[in-house]
Amino acid sequence: MSDPLPDAPAWHSCFSRKALLLIALITFARLVYIAFLCPYNLVEDEAQYWVWSTRPDWSYYSKGPGIAWSIWASTHLFGNTEFGVRAFAPLYAAITALAIAGLSADATRDRRAAFAGAALFYLIPAFIISGTFLMTIDGPMLALWAIACWAGFRAFYRASRRAWLVLGLALGIGFLFKYTIALLIPSLILAYLLDRPNLRIARPLPLRISIVLLCIALGLLPIAIWNSQSGWPAISHFLGHAKLPGGDRPPTAQATPYSPKWFFEFVGIQLAAIGPALVLMWLGFRALRGTALPGGVAPTFPSPPEQSKSASPLIFLACTSLPTLLFYLGATFLTSVEANWPIGGYISLIPLGAFAVIRGMSDWRERMARWHATPLADRTKQGYILKRPETPPQIAWHCTLAIGIIVSILILRLDLIARLPGLEGKLALHRLMGAPQFARAIQGLSIEHSRPNPKSRSRDPKSPLLISYHYGVAAQLTFYLPNHPMVFVAGSHMGYRRTQWDLWPDMSLTNPDLGGDNALLIGATESQWKPHFRAVTDLGHLPEDLRMDRWVYFGEGFLLFDRPIEAPQPRSGT
Repeated sequence: MSDPLPDAPAWHSCFSRKALLLIALITFARLVYIAFLCPYNLVEDEAQYWVWSTRPDWSYYSKGPGIAWSIWASTHLFGNTEFGVRAFAPLYAAITALAIAGLSADATRDRRAAFAGAALFYLIPAFIISGTFLMTIDGPMLALWAIACWAGFRAFYRASRRAWLVLGLALGIGFLFKYTIALLIPSLILAYLLDRPNLRIARPLPLRISIVLLCIALGLLPIAIWNSQSGWPAISHFLGHAKLPGGDRPPTAQATPYSPKWFFEFVGIQLAAIGPALVLMWLGFRALRGTALPGGVAPTFPSPPEQSKSASPLIFLACTSLPTLLFYLGATFLTSVEANWPIGGYISLIPLGAFAVIRGMSDWRERMARWHATPLADRTKQGYILKRPETPPQIAWHCTLAIGIIVSILILRLDLIARLPGLEGKLALHRLMGAPQFARAIQGLSIEHSRPNPKSRSRDPKSPLLISYHYGVAAQLTFYLPNHPMVFVAGSHMGYRRTQWDLWPDMSLTNPDLGGDNALLIGATESQWKPHFRAVTDLGHLPEDLRMDRWVYFGEGFLLFDRPIEAPQPRSGT
C-alpha cells in the first residue's frame, strides 16, 4: 500500500521512520567500526588532507579548503588519530542518505521511497567504499550534491522559497570541497529549460537566482583570492589532468597517446561500481515516464490528466544526472578517467531505482500471495529461473541487496580475505595497510643515521632530512612518525607534477639552510637522487614496506635542487 505525500510536503515530512532508523543504525555502526575495529591506516589522500589541515588556509593546490577545514574540526574534537581524521566520513554519508531519501519521496510522492532510496545508497558498492571509513573529498561533495538536487527539485516543483537558499548554500559550500559540483549548474539550467510549463517556482524568480549566485560567489571567494595570490595552481592542475597546454605536468613528461581502452575501462568500472542498481534505475525510468514495468507495475500517475506531471520528476532527475555521466564518458576520448570522478551523477538516479523497488516489490508480493493461494497441484512455473513468480524489479532488488551486503562485509576486513587460497598477493593491501610499520622502520633508520649536531649546545644528534619522491608517502610518514615531523617532497624536481608542498616556503628543497645535510630518501631511483647529493647509498627495500617496488636511500651532503630534472624510467614506485 502506498504512503502518498501531499503536493507540497514539508521537508521533514518526506522521511519515513524506517528510513531514519536505517540511517541512524548504519551511521552508528560505521562510527563504532572506525573507532575500534578498522584495520586500515590512512590512505595517501586522507593523509595529504590531514597535512593540509595542520596548516589552515583559504585554499590549497588542487582542492578547495573544505576537506582540510573539515578534518581540522574533527581532529580538534577527537585528536590526531585515525578516528579523528575519519570521524565525519559516516556523518557525510548519513547526510547524503537523508537528502536522497527526501528527494526520492518528493519525486515519487510516496514516503516509502525514502527508505528505498536510502537503502539503495547504502547498497551500491561505490558508495559503500567511500562512506564506510574513507575521509576524502567524495564524501562531503556527495552530501552537498544530494542536498543541492533535493533543494533544486523543491525550488522547481514545490514553490519553496527556502529551497533556493539551501540550493545556493549547497553549491557554494560544495565548491569548497570539489570543483566538479559546478557540473550541477548547467544541469539545473537544462532542467529548467526543458520543463518550464510544469515548474512551480516562487516569485520573483530573479531574486531567487540572485540568492543562489550570491551563495556560489561566497563559496568561490576564498578559493579565488588564494589562487590569485598563488599563481592560479588550481587551473594549472586542471589543465594537467586534462593533459592540456599550461598544465602542471612537467615539460619532460611524455603525453600518453589516446587508447580506446579508456572508454571500455570506464564503462566496465562504472558497471561494477554501481552494480545491479543500474537495472533498478532503468526500470524506474521506464515506470516514471508512464510505461508499465515488466510484470504489470503501474506508473506513479496512471490517470491521463496527470500524465504531464509524471514527466516532470523524470526530466529533473535525468537532467541532474545524465549530463555529468555523459561529460565523463566523453572525457574518456581525451584521457583516462578515474572511477570516482562521475560518482555524483548517480545521486539523482537513485530515486528512480527507489521507485522501481517500491512499485515492483509491491507487485511481486501480490503475485506471490496469489501463487501461494493456488493449490499446489495447480501451480505453474511463473519465474525466469524458479517456479515461483519472479519479476525484473524483484530480481534486480534482491541482487542489489545481496551484492551490497556482501561488499559491506568484505570491505571491513580485506586483510583476512587476502589470506584465502588463490588471493595471496592479489589484493592491493599496500594502499590500505602497512604505513605505520613503514614509518617505524623509517624512524629506526633515521636514528641509525643521525650524526652529531655542531649547532646544538646539548650535542643532541641531528636526524637526517626525510625526503620522499611522492606527496602521498610523505603525508603518511608525517602522520605516523612520532611528533609528526614534516617530510619533504621532491617529486616536482624529478619529473612529477607540483603539489601543495611546493607552495610552502619552509618545505622548499632549494633552501640554502638545508645544504650539506644528510637525508633519508624514499622512492624514485638512485640515479634520480645522485645529482643532488655528494654520495647516495642504496639501503634497499625495507621488509616492513608492503609495497614491494619501493626503495630507500641514504644521501650524504645535500646539494639542493635548483631546477626540475628529467626523470628516467624508475625502478621503484612511490
